[in-house]
Formats: sequence, C-alpha cells, structure tokens
Amino acid sequence: KVLRTLPLLLLPLTLLAHDTWLIPSAFAPKPGDAVRLRLATSMAFPTSEGAAAPDRIARFTLRTASGSQAVTGYRVEEKFLLADVTPAQPGHAIAVLETKPRVLVMKPAEFAEYLKEEGAKEVLAARAASGNSEAPGRERYRKITKTILCVGDAKDGAFAQPDNLWLEIIPERSTCGLKAGDSITVRVLFGGRPLAAAHLAAGYEGPTGHNYPVNVLTDAQGRATVKLDRAGAWYLRTHRIIPSQNDSEADWQSAFSTLTFEVHK
Repeated sequence: KVLRTLPLLLLPLTLLAHDTWLIPSAFAPKPGDAVRLRLATSMAFPTSEGAAAPDRIARFTLRTASGSQAVTGYRVEEKFLLADVTPAQPGHAIAVLETKPRVLVMKPAEFAEYLKEEGAKEVLAARAASGNSEAPGRERYRKITKTILCVGDAKDGAFAQPDNLWLEIIPERSTCGLKAGDSITVRVLFGGRPLAAAHLAAGYEGPTGHNYPVNVLTDAQGRATVKLDRAGAWYLRTHRIIPSQNDSEADWQSAFSTLTFEVHK
C-alpha cells in the first residue's frame, strides 16, 4: 500500500486546479455536418495544457431527442483528446464525457488551499473537528463535462433532460439562440437531486485560473441564474466533495462538472 500511495504525493495541486471542457468545432452545425469535439484541460478557456489518455474515459456519449449513442474513435492529437460526431437530425445534441475516478493525495497546506478556493468550508471544518487538518488530503476525483449542439432548427426539449451523472448542470431554457444580454437559469443536480448552496461559476475566453467572471450560489431548488453579457463560447462550472465510504485509498470523493454553449451577438 505504501508503494502505491507515495507516488501520488508527488502529483501537483494543479491537476485539480485545471478545469476541463468539451469544445465543439461548431456549436450550431447543420444536420449531417461533422463536428469535432475537443476535450481541453487547462486554467485558460478554451486552451489545453495536456490531453486526457483515452483509457481514462469512463463515458463518452451523444444524446438527442431520439436517444443516446456511444462516441467512439476518440484519440489524442497534440494537447487535446478529439472525437468526431455527425448529428443527423435537427434538434439539441448533448455530448457528455466523464473520466474514471482517480486518487490524488495532496500535502495538508495544498489541500486546505484547494478547499478554500472551492468554497468547501464544510470539509475544512470536518478535518479540523476530527483533528486531521495536518493530514494529507486523500481524494478520489472525476471530471464531468457536457456541451450542447444546436443542430439546425432545434426545438425539442432534450437540453433539459438529465444524463444520470454524479454531478451535472442542466439549463432550464434552450441554449440555442442565446444572445448577449440574455440570462440563463440552470439546475445543479448531485446524484439526480437538486444541490442547494452549490458554487456555480461562469466564464469565457480571457480570464484565467479561478478568476471566474461570475460566481453565484444555487438556491434551495439547486437553481442559479447567470447574466450573459457578451457573445462567444461560454462555460458553466461547479464542484462537489463529500466523505468517501469504504475506500481505503481516499477519505474524500469529488467531481468537477462543466457545461459549454454559445452566445450570439
């Protein structure tokens, strides 16, 4: 067990600090057009500092009003994981990617810094109450990301359906046709249930790191509203961390979840 754990202590905090997004070559393709999906991981949307290995992918699907199908043939090119999809029918097409959970062990000070950045005050308090503030932070984390394609004249309600993810962001209005100056209300679900007091951030190209232009908390029904003040690609982002159960390698489990979409002029 010691041999398995020690190498993890060398992994940098930035592995968690980076956000992960699915970015399509076109948010509004015509039916039958090929769309390239790029999985990016960095602290500067929409760039990528490194590609996820294909064997780290637990789920990669494309869902439309007519059903869900597996995305196959994904591969690494330069600093992105790439996949090609071709939505055939008009409507919303929701691409979903989830990585396999991975254990990361951090030094106490790094773990505390990370928890503060994520607003996880309850975890800091729990570690202090149990006398574990100076213990390494052992966490099993996963990355979850979705993007919404507006294929032709998208009028169906597929955008509002959950994808049965551990942590996900669901818009309550279609992202198709959003314009600068509009607002969008979303729900954050954890285990399929509304997550109250979740930190929801929003951003676009330009700001880096955790300097998100928008930071709001969800209400008791897991809802939050974001004002979209400019055109271009946007992302929403949230995080959840809870105590692990029956896990000898990690005391905490977490997920980072993002949603990308386009706003027009």
